[in-house]
Amino acid sequence: MTFSWSTRVAVSGLAAAALSLPAGAAAFAVRPALLTPTAATATATVSPATYADQLVRAWGRGARPAAETLATSDVVTELFAYSTPGGVSWRRTGSSGTAGTIFVTYHDDARGGTVTLGVSDVILSQGQQHAVYRVQFSQARPIDATEYADRLVRAWGRGDRTASSTYATSATVAALFGHADPGGGFWARIRAEGAAGTVYVTYGDNTGQRLVLRVNNFAEHDGQLHAVYEADFSR
Repeated sequence: MTFSWSTRVAVSGLAAAALSLPAGAAAFAVRPALLTPTAATATATVSPATYADQLVRAWGRGARPAAETLATSDVVTELFAYSTPGGVSWRRTGSSGTAGTIFVTYHDDARGGTVTLGVSDVILSQGQQHAVYRVQFSQARPIDATEYADRLVRAWGRGDRTASSTYATSATVAALFGHADPGGGFWARIRAEGAAGTVYVTYGDNTGQRLVLRVNNFAEHDGQLHAVYEADFSR
């Protein structure tokens, strides 16, 4: 895989959401807590991939000072311009090395898209900070609440409970699949409107049924999983 970089990396097109865990990928939920590299020995004792994990966690919770010890100012600016905070749904999917740089890639399981961080293993081996000096995103901005709900409806429509569970709470998934399994391909979005932190996204099918999904707009914006918290059917 070859990347083309600039001081501020250009953003390319939207990547499709890959919801299965690749071999060797690291899920953040089961990894150790953040190690803050306040001394040279701290940076020298971790691998480039683990070091990048620390940056993604710091960005994920909005801890800019911690992120600034791990990455250059340009990288930190790019990360926080993309999303503040980064959210909890970034999952490491792989890493590869070339010419003194290890490229570590993460997938956003909640909203789709990827970010690849370039870690200087030379800087890291010298025990210095700011070893992450390159960044590339696969999409310009996180998806909005409407697209988030659309992805849930498509997953339900094809009968994919695993993907549906990524976007919705367990009660919402149960309501959808209790109504129809699979949901089918006839649902079309009619409108979306927001109020008090919730976006109401309405769909209709070819029989006149209506489905309203309630999306927690704050949770979706922060990159959380399970942001769709209620589903109502009517005619």
